[in-house]
This record gives sequence, structure tokens and C-alpha cells, in this order.
Amino acid sequence: MTRSVAFSCLLICLSPLACGSPTGPSIQLLANIVDPNDVNAVSAFNSCQGHPYPQPDARNSAKNYFWPNSTNFSSTTLLKEFAACDGVVNQSAQDQSADQIDRGRTVHLYCDGSSTRLKYFHVNFAPSILGQHVKAGTLIGYAATLGNGQTPSTSWLYSSNFDIAVSEGSDDNTVDYFVKLSGPALPRGVREGCRLQRRRHEQGMSRAAATMPSSPRRT
Repeated sequence: MTRSVAFSCLLICLSPLACGSPTGPSIQLLANIVDPNDVNAVSAFNSCQGHPYPQPDARNSAKNYFWPNSTNFSSTTLLKEFAACDGVVNQSAQDQSADQIDRGRTVHLYCDGSSTRLKYFHVNFAPSILGQHVKAGTLIGYAATLGNGQTPSTSWLYSSNFDIAVSEGSDDNTVDYFVKLSGPALPRGVREGCRLQRRRHEQGMSRAAATMPSSPRRT
């Protein structure tokens, strides 16, 4: 093996994307992924919001979904998303698959010296950030709450959301974002307020659905 080939192999083996899961202790997140003032609601972990995750046949969604507030819904360049820890931003092969680019992109943040990682869905980011080391609180990109060809919503209640998944060592080993936040990152009052607003929204949608005539079943 030549020196250049050996050096190339070393670089590949040092890549967290090529060598499997980063190792190290689990850590608390130092920063929120979004300014709490920019969102009106956040779903609870393992709720029925969104789609099954991490497995397609999961009973619930082991992610947290965020709904924009009334000034930045149905947008692609307004709602900022930040790094929740010091670490490296990069994409896995799955992040680049066709089903991950329907509205914005998907990207991972691997926290330094830790098994903790975050997967950001529906985010618009500059390609130059891939492979870069960032500090907690660094701007990663902007939430894509409006897809190509999608009609803008008239209210944040009906706007597309964006979501993240926090995990330990593997994307399949998901954990609650709120549990991972350090004390100063997101006050409990904001957390509970977001949940309460989301609950009110769900109740309102349920009442509205109850008054609507049922659609004929397709055959």
C-alpha cells in the first residue's frame, strides 16, 4: 500500500459517515435549534403527528415537529435553524435520497466527542456548510415550510412544519429533544406553552372536522 493510499484510507476511517456511529458519552444540547419566538407550537416526542419514525411501521413519530409563527409561515428563507451543539454538519447517503429533497433538504449534526446527533429535516442550507465544524448556536440554514409548486397557506395553522430527530449513536435510537436540552436552552415555560398551543390547535381542528360532511370513499 502506498503512502497516498494509506492516507486516503485514514481519512475515510475518520469520517463518522463512513465508519458508522460516532462514539462517546451522551451530552446535553447547548442551544435551541430555533428561536422559541419564531414558532407557535412544537409536537411532543412519540406523538401521532407527522409520519412513523424511525421505522416506517412505527406506531408513533419519534421526532419533534415545529410549526412557524404568524410572521414566517409558508417560507423558505425566514425561519432560522441553528446548531444545537458543537459538532460537524454533514449528510449521510440517506439524507441525499430522493424522498429527502421534496421540501428543503435533510442534514445531520454530529456533536463533538459524543454519540449524540441531530437530524434536521426540511431545511435550506448552503452546500459550503457540509463537512464544516460549527459551534452551538451557529446558523445552519432556514426552515423550508413551503415546497416547490406548493400554494402558500393563509395561516400558520395550515402551514407546513419542519422537524428534527435527536438520537444516540444511531438514527434508530431516538430520544426526546426537550429532554436533551440543557437548562438555559429552552425554558420549561416556553416548552409547555408550545405544547398547549398545539393542543388547542388540534382540538380546534377536531371540532372543525366534526362539522364537515364526510367525503365519499374511493373505490
